[in-house]
Amino acid sequence: MKTLILFTTRHGCTAKAAGMLQSRMGQGADTINLMTDSVPALSEYETVILGGSIYYGGIQKQMTEFIKKEQSQLASKRIGLFLCAAEPGEKALKELEEAFPEFLRARAKAADVFGNELDYSKLSLPEKLVFRAVKGKRRRGDGLSSDKINKFAAKMLG
Repeated sequence: MKTLILFTTRHGCTAKAAGMLQSRMGQGADTINLMTDSVPALSEYETVILGGSIYYGGIQKQMTEFIKKEQSQLASKRIGLFLCAAEPGEKALKELEEAFPEFLRARAKAADVFGNELDYSKLSLPEKLVFRAVKGKRRRGDGLSSDKINKFAAKMLG
């Protein structure tokens, strides 16, 4: 069973999460960054996992555009959905719900928010100002949850 993990990332957190997930999914799992890589034919994969991060209140537009473009093919795949986001609990689940359309959420074998990591030095000046206004002096995320990634992979493989 081949798996394709498609992700978008602004500062690398989602790329790291996708790599961690790929290592747990085993051989036959490919990762593709929608922002920099060409997407292989979806017909080669039974399972497609989509991941992104919340940036200025929403998932990256490349992910949204990809989902719209490939909606009919995605409707026939085993689907997994994940986000890298800083909000905890109910707020995180709300972000997950708003990031992906209902037809994907309803098909998802697994869906979760893996947490976040932030390298403050990679932010632009405007991003640093917004981040500081929202999060205060804290310069790092709470980290990615290995436990959540393990459980997500187990659901997808089960």
